Amino acid sequence: MLNSHETQLALEHFFKDCYKFWLRTTNDDRVAFEKALNDTRGITTDPFSPYGKKLDVEAKDKFIKYREMDLGMRG
Repeated sequence: MLNSHETQLALEHFFKDCYKFWLRTTNDDRVAFEKALNDTRGITTDPFSPYGKKLDVEAKDKFIKYREMDLGMRG
């Protein structure tokens, strides 16, 4: 299992890649952000690891929470 820091780095990289993809596809910043966030919610293992080590669940929950705050979904 990845530690908290490794999980954070993997999620940031994955989210950024997803966001760029969705932005090119939709040409809408908010929609791209929401879709990238949904993609990130769905992963449980490191997408950049050949055997996909498990992500730290607490670190993932924090990452999602802060991205939702960036989007304005939580106060």
